[in-house]
Amino acid sequence: MKIILFASLLLGLCAANEALSPPTIAIPVRVHLVRSATRPALHATLGKERILGLFTEANRIWSCAGIRFELQEVTEMAAIEVPAKRLFQRSRNWVKSALPATELTPGMLDVCVVHEMGPNGFYYGEPVVVSETAKSSKVRGGSEDTVGRVLAHEFGHVLSLEHCKDRDGLMAPGLNGAELKRDEINAARQRASELLSHGIP
Repeated sequence: MKIILFASLLLGLCAANEALSPPTIAIPVRVHLVRSATRPALHATLGKERILGLFTEANRIWSCAGIRFELQEVTEMAAIEVPAKRLFQRSRNWVKSALPATELTPGMLDVCVVHEMGPNGFYYGEPVVVSETAKSSKVRGGSEDTVGRVLAHEFGHVLSLEHCKDRDGLMAPGLNGAELKRDEINAARQRASELLSHGIP
């Protein structure tokens, strides 16, 4: 009898927790592996299995916020030839200029993977751009998947979050922290809902 009562109590607690937890917000994502015969820095080498691993890590980090990034497709994207003079600009400028806007997907978040660039990643409006050779300094309890963490970090920028000074935080630049504070979670969920309601640009 006691066992039955205890089991009923546990089931009640689980149901209560499920009722309290917010519904998961799913954001569709399309990944483009950038290809270039003339600019090795642009030419991504990751395979689809590794891309899946990056999303596993990014979604693990974002699970506390009830936000999930759903990979819809992995494609190849031929880079636009960049004039040599543009290569003297900051990486994020010339790299973005090499990505054809015509291949971005309406109603879906686009992620472009390149081989190497100055920042680990960036987001200044579509698309998200991530370096497959990203490097970061470690903090206790941080993510062990550097590139997956960079992807999660850039998703944070998509969802309106700015850099933070907390070394353990996901939004701390150049580190591998993965924590999200309550105010960040609330802001991210609000922005995610807006993106899905108004269409992802």
